[in-house]
Amino acid sequence: MSLKKEIEQYLEQISVLEESFRKVKDLDTLPVSFFSTSLDILNQLKIGLYELESAQLQMMTVHLNESKLAMDEPVELKDAETPITKNLKEVKENVSVFLGDKISKKIYADLTKSLTVNQRFMFLRDLFKGNETEMHRVLTHLNVLKTVEDALNYLDNNYPVQWETESGIAFKELLEKRFL
Repeated sequence: MSLKKEIEQYLEQISVLEESFRKVKDLDTLPVSFFSTSLDILNQLKIGLYELESAQLQMMTVHLNESKLAMDEPVELKDAETPITKNLKEVKENVSVFLGDKISKKIYADLTKSLTVNQRFMFLRDLFKGNETEMHRVLTHLNVLKTVEDALNYLDNNYPVQWETESGIAFKELLEKRFL
């Protein structure tokens, strides 16, 4: 792709990002999709800029080496990893992990708010015998604990959770996501 087309593509992504910000600027609570979409676009732009910079440096190196060769000064062309290409590789490897972690931490920060409707009814029915007040009290207590081990110990000591059941497995997965 030519440099001009790449820059046009980045400008289009910036326009999409700008439009996204315009849509939510008057909202009190921003939807999760806003963060996900915005972070995706920003990371695509970041990767693209690193790629452009790397390509420009490679072109400059080739041009410099051609100039030196024309002046009868032999120069070694290196395929070694530059700090820019190394950084680009790290950024590409970490983008999906980074986004997933950010979104998960926001979604599961408060167990009382992170339950789906189906989970709420399943846990209420199977784990808390229909006692909504007790379920809310337990979830609120679990929110202040620091590790998944602490949460599981608390539940094992205070509630007979059958961890091998569908609701037990789903509840344990929720706890593990909460304490990532």
